[in-house]
Amino acid sequence: MKNTLFSLLVMAACLFCFTTIQAQKDLKPYTFTHQNISYDVDKHVLPALDVEELYKEDAINSEKGTPLRIGLVRHVSYTFENSGRTDILPDGSKLWRMTIQSEGAHMLCIFFSTFNIPEGATFHIYSGDRSQLTGSYTNEDVQANGVLAADDIIGDEATLEYYEPADVPFHGIIEVDRVSHIYRDVFHLSTDDEKGHWGNAEGDCHINVVCPEAKPWHDQASSVVCISITGSTGSYMCSGAMINNVRQDRTPYCLTANHCLDGTSSTFKFYFFYQTNTCTGTGGYFNRVCNGGEIKARASLNTSSDFMLLLLTGTLGQVYRDSIVFAGWDASGAASAGVGIHHPGGDNKKISWVKTVTGSSTAKYWTAHWYTNPNRGVTEQGSSGSPLFNAAGLIIGDLSNGSSACDYPQGTDNYGKISYSWQNGGTLSNAAKLKPWLDPDGTGILQLRGMNYDGTPAGIETYQPDFKTFGIQPNPSNGQVTILGTFASDNGTCMIYNAMGMLVGTYDLQLDAPCQLNLSHLPNGVYMMHINSDGQNYRSKLVIAQ
Repeated sequence: MKNTLFSLLVMAACLFCFTTIQAQKDLKPYTFTHQNISYDVDKHVLPALDVEELYKEDAINSEKGTPLRIGLVRHVSYTFENSGRTDILPDGSKLWRMTIQSEGAHMLCIFFSTFNIPEGATFHIYSGDRSQLTGSYTNEDVQANGVLAADDIIGDEATLEYYEPADVPFHGIIEVDRVSHIYRDVFHLSTDDEKGHWGNAEGDCHINVVCPEAKPWHDQASSVVCISITGSTGSYMCSGAMINNVRQDRTPYCLTANHCLDGTSSTFKFYFFYQTNTCTGTGGYFNRVCNGGEIKARASLNTSSDFMLLLLTGTLGQVYRDSIVFAGWDASGAASAGVGIHHPGGDNKKISWVKTVTGSSTAKYWTAHWYTNPNRGVTEQGSSGSPLFNAAGLIIGDLSNGSSACDYPQGTDNYGKISYSWQNGGTLSNAAKLKPWLDPDGTGILQLRGMNYDGTPAGIETYQPDFKTFGIQPNPSNGQVTILGTFASDNGTCMIYNAMGMLVGTYDLQLDAPCQLNLSHLPNGVYMMHINSDGQNYRSKLVIAQ
């Protein structure tokens, strides 16, 4: 059972959660607004768990090629007919309630194999001390497949409450089929958390995405999500990224790794902007959640590039929706060193700088090499599925496996190539490749810039003050230009974007002397030239007027 101190912590952490939900639907449970209601409700107490044994099992399965387990699934079957208490109210309406307890849980995640309620009915779930409330769930939350993954409830006890008016067109039907006991304190709810801003991450080399040095990658970070996957046996955490498509129509696709899947009937939750509020702080949000996802395409670790493309089927909350970025991508097969953004250990969002990226044109994976002196971040279990961004801020891969760690930064990590996942070796199945989903009209585009939720372009270029500039002569020009400036090394990669943010050219440059570049094949217009040299970024504007 929760002690008083823990209850106070829960109340403080979730006050904003209660306020947000009520502002959205302004519907409270019947028992919150009516008196003279008995609180004598049936309680289902689930068998105790041996958490120490679960952690021993997790230690055996701690490689990056396996997802991070955070909870154990308890299979149940609770319906209106076989569980809980039903009261018929004086006006003929119906009130049903039941309580579930799984002692010692940091959180409870409740899943419904059937959820179909009529218009006018409301469904809520609240914590044992009533400090946290989720819902109202209404007829608008009924999904086509009939299932529902409810918002998380902090603590080890949750009460389900259903209210149905007397004059509904049909009677509601629900069945709770799974309760996930979250035994790993992924959201730092415990009062004895002494890890600081590194949270549950194994090491202390990780850098929060709100730190000043991460500012140029703000847009990319706004695409990255933490994903909870619950299957038949457990709940797991991986990372992923919302990803743009050529139609740029805000289809909510999320790219992650296939090895994160726990059976094809898994249920997905997506945690947006799960990150600290300050660079060295520990506090942040974890309730900006979208419940529900559908697998559109995937390929295995053993035979392909270990990717999975999910379509979010739940509702994006208005609190966070307009801040989402759909990341851009590069499926051309070219690579340059950028960053990885991820949730190590299921922790707050972190950023890691890549020193070099290697991989042959035929390989299924990019290999990322990290900085060692000083260490500028790596990845770990829980980072699986996270995006690898190139120097231009475009996704070129998703994390599959690797050996890097904070105490072993010379280790490397393998990312499934977007360029290989694009066609997956020429497979005919749309369910095993990315191209049919990210380029559904077959335009042939292989590079696409990111997009803000409002449809405006997003990307690393938006942070001009953080970029060094270089000279271009002449400018405007007929396409024959000379690049002038001082760069971090004698070599660099130049990427050129048109006014729509599309990548129209990539060039390897020798920068130890004035560099000549022939761009006369490009049509008249305004372009942005981006040069990456030894991890340093430079940009300047070019006008072609022939």
